[in-house]
Amino acid sequence: MAKPKKNKKHPKSKGGVMGRSDIPYAQRIQMQHRSDIAVNREQAAKVTMFCMSVAMYEIKRVAYKRLVRFHNRYMEYEREFYQDPEVGMAHAKTRMEQMGMPISGEFFTEKVEGLTARKQDIHDNALQAIQVALTVGAIAMNDEFGFGQEVQFRISERVTELSDRYKREGIQFLLDEMKKIGFEVVNGTVIAYMDDDGTAVTPKRARKEWFPSA
Repeated sequence: MAKPKKNKKHPKSKGGVMGRSDIPYAQRIQMQHRSDIAVNREQAAKVTMFCMSVAMYEIKRVAYKRLVRFHNRYMEYEREFYQDPEVGMAHAKTRMEQMGMPISGEFFTEKVEGLTARKQDIHDNALQAIQVALTVGAIAMNDEFGFGQEVQFRISERVTELSDRYKREGIQFLLDEMKKIGFEVVNGTVIAYMDDDGTAVTPKRARKEWFPSA
């Protein structure tokens, strides 16, 4: 009896895109670089969102259900911004001026000594994502809670402090703070539960009603 043929592994199964021998090396480098940029931008925006959430809870006692509403509005505005960044920035600039918190409309960069050109590019993209998150978040706070200039400056100062602590200690303390507020944290992921209409549901209620056997 003939032995069954072994399935050949697809080249992409080893070492991610850099293990793809079927793709030219230069192209693999570019693909990996774009992937690294995307991952770091997402992480930077996520950390900024956590810092804003913790700051709002500490300063204005904005708790779990209201923070879920804020997050939904933030995500809506962020999607709109990135659909057309030029139009999104112009709109954001107008809104920030109306709130008494004018911005230049230009992204600033930060030269880091010792970084290669590629790593500097990744750093600059992450920094840009933070600036977008802070701007979009400020507008969402104003629309959702009516927070004006004075309150927003206090929140911004606290966000800076939390961000500096994140750079020193990593993300775990932010995850712990999000859990204290009422979010569920599973394997480093912050989870919020919502009904079909977008209304926030506490993790306790979600477990009781949706996962009774868990």
